[in-house]
Amino acid sequence: MASKKKSGILFLLGAAVGAAAGYYLNTESGKKLRTETSKKASELAKKAELKSKDGIEQLKTGFDQALEKSKDVLSEAKETVKSKIKSIEEQSNNVIDSAESAYHKGAEEARAKINQKAREIEDLLESKGA
Repeated sequence: MASKKKSGILFLLGAAVGAAAGYYLNTESGKKLRTETSKKASELAKKAELKSKDGIEQLKTGFDQALEKSKDVLSEAKETVKSKIKSIEEQSNNVIDSAESAYHKGAEEARAKINQKAREIEDLLESKGA
């Protein structure tokens, strides 16, 4: 029962505070307070909007800078890869040229030996046939 009595008192107290607040807000100074509060809320909302726009602009600028940096890094990587490919191509050409030269030199040496052996055989045949 004490709990119900306490709840009833709290209810009446809340209603009294609400009524007093309502009365005060309808007085001249209450109306002035509401107007000032409304103006302050509008100012804060405008400031929040500006801060949000600034934040979005900073984010956008940061993103654009990151994108440009990415493009630069990608371009540098592309040039590095091109340079490496060119270097490998030059080395491959040098190896091919060396192999080709070695092949021709070997073929010439083999041809010279075959011609020398052919002359030796001809000389031998001439000396036996004479």
